[in-house]
Amino acid sequence: MPLTMQDLIDRAGILDAITAYSQGLDQRNWELFARAWAPGATFTAPGEGVDEAITPEQLREQLIRNNDGTRLSGQHLLNNTHFRIDGDTAHTVTEASWTTLQQSHEPGVLYEVRAGGIYVDDLLRTEDGWRISARTLALKNKTTRHVPYPAERITAITDTLHTDWY
Repeated sequence: MPLTMQDLIDRAGILDAITAYSQGLDQRNWELFARAWAPGATFTAPGEGVDEAITPEQLREQLIRNNDGTRLSGQHLLNNTHFRIDGDTAHTVTEASWTTLQQSHEPGVLYEVRAGGIYVDDLLRTEDGWRISARTLALKNKTTRHVPYPAERITAITDTLHTDWY
């Protein structure tokens, strides 16, 4: 069946919510991150330390506590979203890949994580637009390594996190 104009509008709104999560997370723009979520939303990442559902606020606090002391950057790229929309609810599966960089104990060497998985989302249409009501991260792959970086590159990376791009 061909897509209707409303189908396209809904897909765009859903992608806005999914992208708000990634952009907010990567730039540590917590206001944008919060806009991704519906009231009462939950997040799980089985096998990654979030086996039981937590709130987006708990996820944010966990990320700040566990990562931000040494975090330099993150880049969560979204691909291949499959949509199932039924009125004011939707279910999506989105392929994602990401790279994060953390400072290590060695000067000029960063700890790099490269991973990929899927975001399995349930979404609700709210007065403010589409919002994620439940997200499960299912990890498919993950590698970690220490990578040498010149000091000027580390400074440039750090500057991107402290720039208001919005």
